[in-house]
Amino acid sequence: MRLSESLRRGIMETVVGGIINKFKVKSRRDILFFEDILAKYILECEKAGQEEMTERVGNKWMYLTAKCFLPHTFNKLPLGFLFNQIGKKIWTNIGLMDNLKVEKKENNIKIETRNEYITRVIGKNRFSVGGWGAFLRLYFNLEFKRIEAAQKKEKCTYVFSLGESPFEDMESKDKDLYIRLNQFKSGGGVTLKKALKAGIIQLKQNNRMYFRGKSLIPIENTLFHLFSAESVLLDSVPFLSHEFFREIVDKDTTDDKKLNLLKNVLHSTGWGTIKIKLSSKITFSIYNPPYGLQREKDDWTFLINVILGYLWLIDNKLKISNVKESYRNLEIVFSR
Repeated sequence: MRLSESLRRGIMETVVGGIINKFKVKSRRDILFFEDILAKYILECEKAGQEEMTERVGNKWMYLTAKCFLPHTFNKLPLGFLFNQIGKKIWTNIGLMDNLKVEKKENNIKIETRNEYITRVIGKNRFSVGGWGAFLRLYFNLEFKRIEAAQKKEKCTYVFSLGESPFEDMESKDKDLYIRLNQFKSGGGVTLKKALKAGIIQLKQNNRMYFRGKSLIPIENTLFHLFSAESVLLDSVPFLSHEFFREIVDKDTTDDKKLNLLKNVLHSTGWGTIKIKLSSKITFSIYNPPYGLQREKDDWTFLINVILGYLWLIDNKLKISNVKESYRNLEIVFSR
């Protein structure tokens, strides 16, 4: 089913500040994120020698989401049917890749993809390797060894060798707690459906969403908590964010209009319900920010730094001066 049809039929449920993905697997909260910012952050980390970190995060994120949202009997399905039929349909229909083929020969698993998200922006990366390894570990409940990762922007081939040792489980939040934290009520503002109708966000024929010509990808939000917890090169995020938005936001637009655009984009892409107060400082109140599946404390540093980079369009001297957390609420103060 194409993404446009999923939205029409409510399989992707949208309210102000939230997106619930009900497509083929158990319901989960997603956000739409700027693919270029995420991909270029991963690239910066790997250029700095942090390939093991990005692979570890990709592995843990994909393992936790697959473990929590796939049916417990998913590994009873034949490998080829699971990936080449179900997995391919899900990932191509939400624009994360154009094709997927998986086959098993003896103890080796070969995975081929076309225009795979993240890799289609930066090419070779270990983050994607970690993600695919997590699926295989969970399916077989065995460790895997990476034999090959031939990654080009338009096509990737991965080969993993099946091991003998059971894979150690990773603990997550209680599923009921995760669902409770990520519940939301509809309020005033722009939903994803409204943003698409108004042209703020575009859905194109390749089944991908765009904001002013820049790709948006649906991401289960645990990923950003994991990157925040690793605390690697997070100070690069606002610079990447600023460069991204500087290209697509008119510098002559008033500060009020810049902030209103940001609020509408964050509302429609599922970051929570946003209130912004502009004075000598800028205060963001976010009701029901996206919580993660990880057992560790939720940490929105990555996402807050993305907001900071945008705010540099208004004042490049701004810094994060205070973050106050309470139950399902964040208050962030940006000041000189």
